Amino acid sequence: MKTTTLPNTEITVSALAFGCWGITSDFHWGSRDEEESLAAMYAALDAGVNFFDTAEAYGDGNSEKLLAKVADGRRDKMVIASKVKADSMHPNEIPKACERSLKRLETDYIDLYQTHWTDPKIPAADSWGAMLRLKEQGKVRAVGVCNMGVGHLSEVCAQEKPVTNQLPYNLLWRCIEHETLPTCREQEIGVLVYSPLMHGLLADKYQSAAEVPDGRARSRHFNAERKLARHGEAGCEEEAFAAISSIREVCRSLNRTMADVALAWLAAQNGLSSVIVGVRNKDQLAENTLTLENQLPNDAVQKLNQATDALNVALGPNADMWQGASGSRFR
Repeated sequence: MKTTTLPNTEITVSALAFGCWGITSDFHWGSRDEEESLAAMYAALDAGVNFFDTAEAYGDGNSEKLLAKVADGRRDKMVIASKVKADSMHPNEIPKACERSLKRLETDYIDLYQTHWTDPKIPAADSWGAMLRLKEQGKVRAVGVCNMGVGHLSEVCAQEKPVTNQLPYNLLWRCIEHETLPTCREQEIGVLVYSPLMHGLLADKYQSAAEVPDGRARSRHFNAERKLARHGEAGCEEEAFAAISSIREVCRSLNRTMADVALAWLAAQNGLSSVIVGVRNKDQLAENTLTLENQLPNDAVQKLNQATDALNVALGPNADMWQGASGSRFR
């Protein structure tokens, strides 16, 4: 497994990170089997994956508790990242959130502690100051951000650059290419990628928008009439599924699966520190691990870019998957 060192730290992480959002049951992922999730995480460690990304919000804290079982006796072999909930971004609440996560994870430090979302009522710089104090106190080794646009990045960088910015990025969601990704590259802020398979769309699970369950159809790809959508936009289902069809053709020409190609496309992008992948079982883990070693030809990368250019234009620069431009949390 390839590794990289997070910028301005001594923290070495695997190129593939284990995403712990889907290891417990919730409205988005549905039912999950705990033993299957544990087996997948143990298999990840055996495969050289040392980076595990969780959050207080995942499964209402149950994701952190389950990860603690894996870390028992193996903590020194793991890099654990977690996040502050959006409703705990007041400087007085951030230390409390950190203590809750430490307790659930059954550890006395978190390797990378991140803001999950900014709170529009609280200046980003104020929240960031509280995060930096946690590092000074030794509660966390490094601090990063998630879902942060260029405006808020400039505010926090005035104090100290975040080590990483965790962002949604995949063939069907290239919105960060407009502004945020170039800024992170320029500022040497590591980018952690989440939703690399766009909630199953890039695993070739669905042939049409109607087949996608409401829990996974909240993003701006889908129209605002979907039950759980809150973005208030018309969506771009036609462009999304036209792109999927074109991606499928490229995959056929390569004799590779869509999930394999989607992850390999990310591996070909510059400025990414690690790709966070959620897996249900150890077989999926093995497939994803091999993918990052199996590079795409340059002409295939270009064909995939062309296949998704129209969708990228339709979605525009708003990098918030779930909120329209007027309510975007990327500022």
